[in-house]
Amino acid sequence: MGNLSIFNQAGYLAVTYMSLFLLLFTCIYASVGNKQVKGIWLLFWGLAVDFATQYVSQHSMEVYAQGKAVEIWVFIEMILCLISMLLLAMASSHILVNNISDLPVVLLFGGLGLVAIVFFLYIFPDNLMISKMRYIFPLAGCAYLSLGFMSQMNKRRSSGFMFAGLVMLAATIIMGLKLLGFNYFIYDAWYIPSVVYILLSVAMIMLKADMYAKKYDDSCVEIEKNTQRIEEIIKYSPFPIIISKLSDDRIILANSNAIKLFGISANELDRYHFKDFFADSENRRVLNERLEKERVVQDFEILVKTPTGNTPFWLLASANIIDYNYDVALYTAFQDITSRKNREVLLKNQATRDPLTSLYNRRYFEEEVFKRIVDAKASNEPFSVLMIDADHFKRVNDTYGHKTGDKVLIELASTCERALRDVDIVARYGGEEFVVFLAGVNARKGKIVADRLRESISEVVVYSDEGEEVRFTVSIGVSSYEISDNIDTLIKTADEALYKAKENGRNRVEIFEKEDMEAFDNKEAQERINNEVNNRHPIFEKEENTEISLLDGIEANHIQGENTQIEEQNEVKEEKVDYPILGVDEEDLK
Repeated sequence: MGNLSIFNQAGYLAVTYMSLFLLLFTCIYASVGNKQVKGIWLLFWGLAVDFATQYVSQHSMEVYAQGKAVEIWVFIEMILCLISMLLLAMASSHILVNNISDLPVVLLFGGLGLVAIVFFLYIFPDNLMISKMRYIFPLAGCAYLSLGFMSQMNKRRSSGFMFAGLVMLAATIIMGLKLLGFNYFIYDAWYIPSVVYILLSVAMIMLKADMYAKKYDDSCVEIEKNTQRIEEIIKYSPFPIIISKLSDDRIILANSNAIKLFGISANELDRYHFKDFFADSENRRVLNERLEKERVVQDFEILVKTPTGNTPFWLLASANIIDYNYDVALYTAFQDITSRKNREVLLKNQATRDPLTSLYNRRYFEEEVFKRIVDAKASNEPFSVLMIDADHFKRVNDTYGHKTGDKVLIELASTCERALRDVDIVARYGGEEFVVFLAGVNARKGKIVADRLRESISEVVVYSDEGEEVRFTVSIGVSSYEISDNIDTLIKTADEALYKAKENGRNRVEIFEKEDMEAFDNKEAQERINNEVNNRHPIFEKEENTEISLLDGIEANHIQGENTQIEEQNEVKEEKVDYPILGVDEEDLK
């Protein structure tokens, strides 16, 4: 394919080298990730060897002009022509069929070419035939390569193959014209190899573009398949599923179960945003943070609402960030856990609430107030505790019955909840006793609150089963942070103030003052001593027994037996003395 005129000027040679190097770089670019990588490199090396052949041919002509033997140079030239043809043929074979074996091509074409070279150069020298072989070998290689490129034209994204096939077809035609002797206008056309190299470089770039276009098409097809697969999964899933855009949170797809669950219209999905269904914005924020870190969130509890309903309900959500319709989307599946959450709330209430009054129970009060006291101490805020007891409650039970007594306790609890703030804690401590924690309130203000509460309770009327009016009052004891920051001590001191209110006539409020602490401490100490005494084991009650012997019981029984025997003998003696006297008549004695 090359022309000897390339070597006549340095400029021609430089341009040819540059175009060949351009082809090298484009082959490197086109071969990365390409299935025809081996065919591309065989093409380049075939053309490079063809160019080297022209250099050897030019050198052999110079040797011939000097009158020296040129057989060896001609042999080298023919061998290089044969190698170039084999490389182009193998390149075409690899483009036609991937991973084809090179051995049949090399054996077939290489064997025939080598036999022809040896025969016409050494056995039956024929200079005309040798000259024609200079064009036959490149022509066969170019024709075969053109056929290989053209065979890929029916495939998807084959513009690069088609262009390369046309370039090699043009090179084949030029070789054919040279072989037939119609080379007047192309004999000295030194630029033909450069043009072929440059056009093939363009073809290599087009091959790379086609490869990217194929990958894009394949990705589109795969995305379409995945989209259809996802839609099928969503459609037939027993769980409510929603797909929403990650950018603006707009709902893209929802199955029938999700439409029923959220009460939305199937024809107007783009009107809704997923974030609008969250009843708690903080819940939504936590979910987004987890998605940013993990991309997949399983079993996340969310509180949601519907556009038409006012009652929130609980869902268990599993969310995953996916690619959907060439966009980043959020795939979320739901499970309605409202009944489970209701059971959890019920169990929690049973554990923390009093079943009769629905107030907090003693356990919850002590645990929660302990935390409140810690916070109050940290912020240096006051607090108080009220102990409330219904006056003459036993008389109410005995007079009107326990059902009426329960009504009294329920109304008392309800009045406390209505009269106090949300930050305060009211609990049933036991029986007819109630306890209150007042946040941010000292003892003086606590007494004011207690008096108001006492007055409100005294106005409450409960009716017995017989329709009789039942009124009741309470006594209240107050203790505050000035006394102690220990919850047990606060409750006990408030209870002391409560009993003081009882002793002073009931239906009143008393404060536990600091001056009462000494008497309280003495009472506590005496109660501890009494508890120790009352809880003492009976074996330690015999303080006079300094020693314990296994024979103590036996000796005691023995001594007791002897004493009994002596007493019996004395009684017998007495009988022996008395009986005669008692048996004698007074008249006889006279």
